[in-house]
Amino acid sequence: MKVAVFGVSDFTIGKKILSDERVDKLSSIFHSPKTTYIQLEFVDSSQLQSADGILSAGESKLDLAILDLEIIEKILPNAPESQDLFLRCKQALEKETLLNEINLTDEEKKALANYNLISLRPIYFASPQELKNLSEAVQGTYKTLGMVSFFTVNEKELRAWPIKNTTTAIEAAGLIHSDIQRGFIKAEVIGYEDLIKSGGINQAKSAGLMRLEDKNYIIKDADLIKFRFNV
Repeated sequence: MKVAVFGVSDFTIGKKILSDERVDKLSSIFHSPKTTYIQLEFVDSSQLQSADGILSAGESKLDLAILDLEIIEKILPNAPESQDLFLRCKQALEKETLLNEINLTDEEKKALANYNLISLRPIYFASPQELKNLSEAVQGTYKTLGMVSFFTVNEKELRAWPIKNTTTAIEAAGLIHSDIQRGFIKAEVIGYEDLIKSGGINQAKSAGLMRLEDKNYIIKDADLIKFRFNV
């Protein structure tokens, strides 16, 4: 995940770990030799148009609106078939309403997608306090991107994986390895809270808290998953 930093001074560009107390807790339970946290890559504002999302200072909202307004004003004379849509976007931006704040149909979003409009992306406006506490800014950005986490554990590694909050089990399997996705049979799932309350994975299984889910199961935040698959 690539996040462009806009209007934030003294922010060190680069990869940042998404701190997660749940991963810390699971690490203390499983004692895996290696624990891998999710990371977000923060880039400078020159990559705004290619970033998955944006971390911005709250006072920079107008500047973001102006950047898109300049694009819209160039598009308008040459887009007669979408004149109404672009006029609506222009009017919103002039009122400092970003494009991700207006109601757009899927068809309208598709029509706008080809123009690299910056404020269509998820944008997290961090408070001065959050920018002082980098962990809070990273977590806020992650949630604004519409992401959740699931966990896997084996004898070598406990790992957190980043996924969109609409990801299916078979899609999550593909994130780990294409062979797991291709040979997918079932997903063994234990919710994080169930695991903690039970005191461990064996106790959770004994209490009937492990579920077998099929490929269309929508992964929930903090699911602990083991994928069954044919090699």
